[in-house]
Parts: sequence; C-alpha cells; structure tokens
Amino acid sequence: MAERGADGRRKRGCLRGCLPTALTIGSILVVGGVLVLQRTPGESSWLGALLIYAPQVQWLVPPALALLATLAARRALLALINAAVLVGVLLGPVGLELNRPDTAPPGWGTVRVATWNVYGYTRERDVVRDRIMSWDCDIVCLQEARAQTFDDLLPGYESVLASDLRTYVRGRIIGHRMIRTERRRAHPMLEVQAETDAGPVTVVSVHFPRTTRARSMPREIEPLARYVELSVRVRDDKFAQLERLLPPDGPMLVMGDMNTPPTSRYWRSLRAQMIDSFDAVGRGLGYSFVWRRKWPSLRIDYVWAGGGATPLRCWTEEAAPSDHRPVLAEIALPPAATAAP
Repeated sequence: MAERGADGRRKRGCLRGCLPTALTIGSILVVGGVLVLQRTPGESSWLGALLIYAPQVQWLVPPALALLATLAARRALLALINAAVLVGVLLGPVGLELNRPDTAPPGWGTVRVATWNVYGYTRERDVVRDRIMSWDCDIVCLQEARAQTFDDLLPGYESVLASDLRTYVRGRIIGHRMIRTERRRAHPMLEVQAETDAGPVTVVSVHFPRTTRARSMPREIEPLARYVELSVRVRDDKFAQLERLLPPDGPMLVMGDMNTPPTSRYWRSLRAQMIDSFDAVGRGLGYSFVWRRKWPSLRIDYVWAGGGATPLRCWTEEAAPSDHRPVLAEIALPPAATAAP
C-alpha cells in the first residue's frame, strides 16, 4: 500500500512539474521556430512561405495550452512566461491592433473609402449596392466585379472598369489607365485620377492572384511545394510592378485584395513607402478573408495611403454576400492636394 501511495504521489508530482515544463518548452520552440522560418528563409523557401500565408491565429494554440497547464499546476513563473508568449503572438503574427482613431489637421480634407472583393459570381446586386451606399463613401474599389450586374451599381458615382476591377468616385474621374503584365492570369492594376470634394487623389486598385493556376491548393508535398513557389513568383512580379509607381508625387491610395498577409516580406517592403491604414489606425484583428464564409482567418485586403494622404480610421464590415470583408477607411488629404491635378 505504501508503494502504491508513493507511485501515485510521484505521478502527481510529474504531472505538476514535468508536464507544464515540457509544454512550456515545446510552446516556445514551436512559436520561435515558426517566427524564424517566416523571416529566414521566409518566402525564399516554400515551407517558410506556407507558414506565412497560413492563418496565424493557429500559433496561439501552443502557448494557450501551456498556459492552462501551468495555471492548473500552480506554476506561477511558467504561467507568466506562457502568458508573455501568448501576448507576443497575439500582438505579433496574429496581428491584434490597439490603435486609436486620429483626427485631421486643420485645413485638411477628408475622404471615406472602401475596398471589397465582392466575389463576382454573386447575383445579390441589391444587397451589394445597399451595403455600399450605407457607408457613404467617396471612393469605392471592387474586385471580382467583372459581371454586368455591377454596371451603374452606385447612382451618383462615376466609374471605370478594368478586368475584374471597378473604381467608383463620388466626384470626377479625370483620367485612368490599366497597368498590365504579360504573365497569364496576372490581374492588371487600375490607376484612377479622381477629383473629390476633399481634393484630388490617385487611386490604384489591385487584385493580386494567388497563383497563375486556377486550381485549388494541392495536398501532396511535391505539388504543394511547386504551387507555393509559383505563388511567390507571382507576388514578386505584382509587388515589383506596384512599387514602380512609388513614391507618389501627390496623395495616393492603393486599395484591394493583395492575397498577402502582414507577415510577408512584400508587406514589409510596401510599408517602408506607404501607410497600411489598419496597421496605423485600426483596432482588432481586421481579418478580411472569411474561410468557408464562417471563420475570418487572414488580413489580405488593404487600404494603403501615401504621398501625404494620412489614415484617420480603418475598420472592416460584415462579409455577406461575399467571402471577403470590406475594408473601410477615412483618409485625410493635405491642403496642397486641393488644387486640380
């Protein structure tokens, strides 16, 4: 009986001592390994790219489990360590933002803008129109809006179409051009010079494809590696093309579905020249892609501001009837922008 009691105490002691320690070490190794692979080699390796484009919220699971185990075992130091790792992941790769809205300086004009991948196969035209009109935007950029159902969608707006991109301006469209690439299925960009009540602004609407192949992501290792490597090459081309437009001579907005999360090197490169509105003045996670139309999982839709344009506020709305949430922002335009371009 004494031996059985001693065995039970040893097992309970191991559960209280060994398991929380092992889970803590494992959590740190998993999270640290993912963060390292996302930066080095990053997109230069298909595995690093896959970790970058995967939903980042899953990396909360290891520290969360370790934290629960250490709390149950009343291991205060280990619990603090796991809590710190959990907060670091939440504020880091998961992308929780705690910013406050800003206010426009005196004399600056303000525009409200929106970008939305409307999943162009929808025929719920009235729902899309009514939702957009309720936002009271000055500029709206839609992706996957090739279908004729989007013609003259917004009364009182001028609009222009390029491939699956539509830009609507409550004001005047002074000029526009479609910027093409030679790569097959590489969506063009649409550049619009707009005159709004707040002043002129250049709007670049984008929809970057995941890959040049229409098929979904394979599950076998070798086809998956080729698929991810091809996706990286497509992004290399598209972001290089976009950055050739920078720095802008005057206020510029880049809006659309980039199929690229903030953990990527492309986001970091663009952030060196422009302002990601949600990163600057957003609150929450801002996830815009809704997996299976149920679970928001990635932030891949953006409103970027540059050339003096300054974000004041940024937020997302509900996705329906699309599988993307619209991203809205209020942007301040400098007084110099009030002159006609």
